[in-house]
Amino acid sequence: MKKIILFAAAAIVAFGASAQMSLVKDLAKKAASGNPTELMAVLEQIEPALTNPESANDVLTWYTAGKAAFGLYDELFKVKVLGQPVDETMMSQALAAAYEYYQKALPLDSVVEVDKNGAPKLNKDGSKKYKTKYSKEIIGALTGHIQDIVQAGNTFLQASDWENAAAAFGNYADIASSPFAIANGVAAPDSALSQVRFFQGYSQYQMQDFAGAYDSFTKARKLGYTENNIVDFQTSALANLVQGMLDKSEYDKANNFIDNALAADPMNGTLHDIKGFTIELQNGVDAALPYYRKAAEVDPTYANAFFDVGRCLYLQAQKIIDDNPNATNKELVPKLKPIYDEAIPFLQKANELNPDDNKAKNVLDDILYKFEVMGVK
Repeated sequence: MKKIILFAAAAIVAFGASAQMSLVKDLAKKAASGNPTELMAVLEQIEPALTNPESANDVLTWYTAGKAAFGLYDELFKVKVLGQPVDETMMSQALAAAYEYYQKALPLDSVVEVDKNGAPKLNKDGSKKYKTKYSKEIIGALTGHIQDIVQAGNTFLQASDWENAAAAFGNYADIASSPFAIANGVAAPDSALSQVRFFQGYSQYQMQDFAGAYDSFTKARKLGYTENNIVDFQTSALANLVQGMLDKSEYDKANNFIDNALAADPMNGTLHDIKGFTIELQNGVDAALPYYRKAAEVDPTYANAFFDVGRCLYLQAQKIIDDNPNATNKELVPKLKPIYDEAIPFLQKANELNPDDNKAKNVLDDILYKFEVMGVK
């Protein structure tokens, strides 16, 4: 009985897949329609085929979906050009979907060449010969709408639709820097690509895709982008990404990620500070202190680095106190005063750089109180 049930289930799956491909072939004929209502119907009806194991691996599925989506966008654009009201959001969504569909279709577009008898043609090594069927049309649509997709990204950005904005900007940057964009004369200059990569990263940051945001900000900076506090955004994305790793105690993974970031940006004080924080969690303040010192050295304006140096020194002194509960003040002063004397300038600098944050002042006050108790002037 068990085998019969399994066979029946397999038969249903096979029938479902066959039915989906049959549906796709029918919809492919309708995808060339110039009727927006019919094109919307194609996009709705083809949805199950996009996830069916068989049809999802067939280029015709994604080509049909992409053709319908591009067709819908083009028809709505014609209406807009004529000055008639049009759903701008629907236009942008159709174009974004079209790019996604066609980019999935492109790597699947390979058809076996056959002879007049229907047998596959072979290369000299005996392998089958392949040719593309839809690639020329797909590439033409992707490159032909290259400015439209970045405008769609701007529309999504203004609506705070972060996911669609990130996808649209990413599609533009990927296509505008591709070999076929160069071949078609529509490749974008680095100045344009860098700006789009920034807004892709900004959108990813807003949706808390910190890994994607860090990658996009990194690409933008490599292309020369320096505006909109990109370094702060990139570093914050990395900090959030690392924090997620640390929450899972993935110290090696976090350290490797930070080290790679530092290799590309060695004068970033915040990165050194994040490295120190990671080391502190793993190995304590003594091991972390050199990284905090480096952070303060490379970025004399970064208040948190100075605070972390002062804080670690303060904690080193506190450990001496805790480890010597029976020591007199006279015995402690020679051990504590040099450490406190070193900590004070760092804490003062942190307080000077960020006077609204009382944490450095609170540690300073405690040190001065301890000096008073120990009779240090």
